[in-house]
Amino acid sequence: MSTSNVTESEALYPPPRAAWFACTILFLGCALAFMDRGVISLFIIPIQRDLHLSDTQISLLVGFAFAAFNALFGLPVARWIDGGPRKTIAAIGIAVWSLAASSCGLATNFWQLFIGRVALGAGEASVTPAGVSLLADLFPPKRRGRAMGLFYAGTFVGGGCALVLGGFLWRSLGDRLMALPLVGPLHSWQVVLILVGSLGFIVAPLTLLIPEPRRLDGGGPAVVGGVPLAAVARYYKTHARTLAGHNVGFCLQNFALHAGAAWLPTLLVRTAGWSIAQAGATIGLMTLVLGPIGAATAGALADALAIRGRTDGKLIVCIGSAGMCAAAATVIAINPIPSLLIAALGAFMFFGAFSLPLGPGALQEIMPNAMRGQATAVYVAVTNLVGGGLAATTVALLTDFVFHDKAKLNLSFGLVGVVVCILAALTLTATLRAFRTTVRERLGPAQLGPAAAAA
Repeated sequence: MSTSNVTESEALYPPPRAAWFACTILFLGCALAFMDRGVISLFIIPIQRDLHLSDTQISLLVGFAFAAFNALFGLPVARWIDGGPRKTIAAIGIAVWSLAASSCGLATNFWQLFIGRVALGAGEASVTPAGVSLLADLFPPKRRGRAMGLFYAGTFVGGGCALVLGGFLWRSLGDRLMALPLVGPLHSWQVVLILVGSLGFIVAPLTLLIPEPRRLDGGGPAVVGGVPLAAVARYYKTHARTLAGHNVGFCLQNFALHAGAAWLPTLLVRTAGWSIAQAGATIGLMTLVLGPIGAATAGALADALAIRGRTDGKLIVCIGSAGMCAAAATVIAINPIPSLLIAALGAFMFFGAFSLPLGPGALQEIMPNAMRGQATAVYVAVTNLVGGGLAATTVALLTDFVFHDKAKLNLSFGLVGVVVCILAALTLTATLRAFRTTVRERLGPAQLGPAAAAA
């Protein structure tokens, strides 16, 4: 396959300036999503005190309440995305989850906060499928790694800003009741949730400025229209080994990230004796800096491997990062001197960021255009139900019923991190050959280039 044919295929995509503008807006939406879902983890201790909740109840709020309905709404929203106006759907989703995030600040008991988290999960069902689908039509395969790296850097920018901004507001407002017009007295953590949630009403209109790209598939225009669920099921059956290995492997790696997002600030408070503000600032800044660098590094490494003809490059990079995360979790469990603990946390955040752009990025290459949103929704549902729904609770159950000591949260987290990261690396390694075969079938030589086509 000549270079001119590859260039002709890439010419079907929008100009780079328009593509990167759209990617930047999607990055903001992704950042906002993770800010709204993650800020609650900073206030676990005051929420437990004011609403009289156990660790297990808190874990259900942080994980299951969000994850279950995010998964439930994921597939219907994704089918709409696969045939509808993607930027409009994304804007609606941002507005819905922002309203839900703000409403969490009005909760006065477990069930009110649970319902708010449920609505937040339902609203966020649009962000990842819409972003992945749009980016696949904005960038050719050999440039998608960096684009996905920027998009998923939003998860860490949002999570980091939630902790940094939340910690700053908490320190500024103080731990107290505040009398507000119309709503009455609220705890300061409730006020912070309302303020952070309201940012979405700025980002939602910006999403409508994204130029909707033409839908492409296999180097040419895609057939526009809905695909029957039966056809999606047949594709999954035909490529079961690839898709099952992908979903399970990346889900296991993300399991560790969900556990970290839920418990790392509290781990520093309980195990290392830090204040909430110190823990929030430290974890927030590390997330803000190391997360985006990690996501960008993962995308750049995957693109470099793709240029060299490695169609399985995204899986290879994630296998290496899973091993590094397992090593970092081991050090956290040991709880060494503060400098080594901070270094382990930094390594966990840097290498943990790799899986976020690589998992959906791999789906872009093995799924037809009309199924990308749905495949992403299935992947997100699996990740959220297993990782988001169980990771925080698994750590909490180990702390409550195995170690019987809240100060041993580091042991619970470390044990979970080591086990799931090793399993992730083994699963993805076993999937490499099937993944390579599926990529060659889907993309063809025009998209792959001569090096990959011959591999």
